[in-house]
Amino acid sequence: MATPIIALVLGTVLLLCATSIYIGNSLWKETPILYAQRGNKLWFLGCFLIASALILGTIGYLGYIPVSILRPLRIISGSAGLFLIGYRFYRSKSAVKQFYIDIKRYWELLSVLVPQNLHTRYRGSFLGIYWSLLNPLIMMGIYTAIFGAAFASYYNDSIMNYILAAFTGLVITNFYSASTSQALASVVGNGSLLNKIRLPVGIFPVSMIAANLFQFAMGIFPLLAVMTVIITKKPLNALVLFLPIISLTLVCMGVGFLMSALFVFFRDLGYFYELVCFVLWITSPVFYPSEIVPEAVQPFLAFNPLVPIIENLREITLSGTLPSLSSLGGSLLSGILILAFGWAFFQWLRPRFMDLL
Repeated sequence: MATPIIALVLGTVLLLCATSIYIGNSLWKETPILYAQRGNKLWFLGCFLIASALILGTIGYLGYIPVSILRPLRIISGSAGLFLIGYRFYRSKSAVKQFYIDIKRYWELLSVLVPQNLHTRYRGSFLGIYWSLLNPLIMMGIYTAIFGAAFASYYNDSIMNYILAAFTGLVITNFYSASTSQALASVVGNGSLLNKIRLPVGIFPVSMIAANLFQFAMGIFPLLAVMTVIITKKPLNALVLFLPIISLTLVCMGVGFLMSALFVFFRDLGYFYELVCFVLWITSPVFYPSEIVPEAVQPFLAFNPLVPIIENLREITLSGTLPSLSSLGGSLLSGILILAFGWAFFQWLRPRFMDLL
């Protein structure tokens, strides 16, 4: 339910941004790879076709056009748009060169900022990055002691299954809350540095999420992989664990861009975002099974992007089967849409940052 709405918003934003870039709006001067596309009809047509594919998805969800007609139309439109944009960048040597320069610069900055973030965060700590593993383990024990007997019937009458289900839900919600909350204040927190050195502003929320992803990979992911192989006896399931983690990272990056941009203008946003994280946590089936949620409330839970990620991770970890391609693809698509929207919003507000930092 959330995906069609996000697709509609993103399609509209993409169309507006493409039009703004096409006419040469000065708003995009600090993004050379995009500003270089001003006046280019081929690039604009590609963006228009992709935006049309996104918006058509919402129309299909509402049932105005038969799926048998709409699906091939969307595939053709989206594929043609991607081909035109790719062809434009392929023919533009300066754009390709600039892309590689930007990627190299971002990687070099991340290699400095990520270790610095981790060192500052865990300086003098005994467990270091493994605190991220201890927290969900403690909370899992508390949930099991309180709710385990009541909800075990929803997990094949097994307390152990409930424990593992609670753990998988906790690692997802904890990663989201920690990474996005840290990304929220990252731009403002480095305002003094940005006033002295010219740096790509977007690197700061990305570095916060990358630091959390690193400690997730070092602490929690190996435990999830071992647990998956032992329970399912299928090594392939452990490899597929990467897909929901990728979806989670995309969602966190999109929200991180959005929140860090808004926090520059609204310094009280941090207090409000704590409430947002609580709502996302309580509406995610972490310590309770999704089956107990009333039918009248379940449509609202569809707006929570963490729910399908948690369900996919549980299915990979606790069952002998893999999630359907539509479920995994839907999570990845939602992550991509949220990331694209957050990045576009961040780019839109970025020229006004320096006056407030």
